[in-house]
Amino acid sequence: MRPCANEVAKWQPPRNLASRFCENGDVARFGKPKRDELEKLKEFAAKHQGVEGYLEPRTATFDQSLLVVARGGEWQRVPVADRKRAEAFCKKLGIPFYDAGIVGYPERMRGRSKAKPAPEAPTPAELEAWFQADPAPEGD
Repeated sequence: MRPCANEVAKWQPPRNLASRFCENGDVARFGKPKRDELEKLKEFAAKHQGVEGYLEPRTATFDQSLLVVARGGEWQRVPVADRKRAEAFCKKLGIPFYDAGIVGYPERMRGRSKAKPAPEAPTPAELEAWFQADPAPEGD
């Protein structure tokens, strides 16, 4: 059975996925940080030394955000409405403000997000010895 013409005209494509989750209040809307998120940034800046703010540019999957990075490499981020608000927030906290699209990300942050490095690959001789070894005796 085909829908009638007026039912087809009423159909609208769903809004973006993020807007569905944001309406219930569990997740911050793009560009509009919740008050508790800003409080977390304030607490983070108070607990850590050498904190700097970085404005992250909008990407295909995330809206513009403010990233705060401590001297030790710890970091937190929240979405921001615009550059002026992010800069004003950093000024209020007394921390330096940078544009990550221009200056990039601090090296100390990159080092913390890296996983444990992979072990060295075995040499061909080690592999050959492993394949030639007797198999372990089967269960007891």
